[in-house]
Amino acid sequence: MKKILFLLLCGIILFTCSFGLSGCKNPYPYLGEYKELYTTAVYSIPDAEGYMHHGEGAYNSDIYIWEQDEYGRTLFSYCEDNHYRIFGLVICQTYDKTDVYFYPDVNYILTFIESEDLYEWASDDHLKNRTENFYLENKDKLKEENDWNKPLNKSKCVSYPITDHKDLGENVKSLSKTKCDEILSEYSETLNLPNPESGPHRYNSILQVDAEGKILHEIYGVHQHYDNPDWEKTDEFTCYNILLWVITDKDGNYDKENGIMVMYSTPNESEKSFIYNAEDVLEFKKQNNWVNIYRDK
Repeated sequence: MKKILFLLLCGIILFTCSFGLSGCKNPYPYLGEYKELYTTAVYSIPDAEGYMHHGEGAYNSDIYIWEQDEYGRTLFSYCEDNHYRIFGLVICQTYDKTDVYFYPDVNYILTFIESEDLYEWASDDHLKNRTENFYLENKDKLKEENDWNKPLNKSKCVSYPITDHKDLGENVKSLSKTKCDEILSEYSETLNLPNPESGPHRYNSILQVDAEGKILHEIYGVHQHYDNPDWEKTDEFTCYNILLWVITDKDGNYDKENGIMVMYSTPNESEKSFIYNAEDVLEFKKQNNWVNIYRDK
């Protein structure tokens, strides 16, 4: 049975963070035994948050190790979805006392499994049982792309300090609500909605940062009553949901042709659970001259 992380303390921290204390980025630090693999997962999977939301608190991300090769690579399952729907299979190249090393944008695969199970009632081997077929079906391809059982080549790796939370830096600037509304509205024009909102933005966040300060953002927007310009309170509620990933420079400028990737765009479905291919993310980054931080130690 998975333990809830100090709910009362976390609630206090969240309350404090809401008043803008600097450096308060993640109120739910990872308290599990695989901190090096946790670090690999949260910096590999772009939209990984590093914890599972659960009411006023959170659970630790769940990790199950499948196998290791003779050079120190580790293949493991990762889950931070409280509803057991989105799972990842990840490879860490190696780690030492301070850092983890992995191949960027080719070292993970995501899958979606419909389920109603919550972590309150999950057994300790649930992640293993849940992802065994996923592992068996995808391990060979993932191993090939990550040089499994070959000598280590750190020149191909990005490296991050081992941590208990995802931290992209204090000076990284998020996009303003005005800018997000502008981006969402420009995309929405391509949909020809009968009744678009002038301000569809609901939230946005920063996912990753490259060596030159370029930022991968996530922007979520909603158009309520998108198909009914003359709606009344008694009418059936409808909405159009949009999730965009946008790459900007450190000042928020972006390439309008290549700098936006649509993650989902759908009517009347508010569920945010979705998966994507690492290959698509890699291609998106290439189109925007993304520069990974490589370092050989």
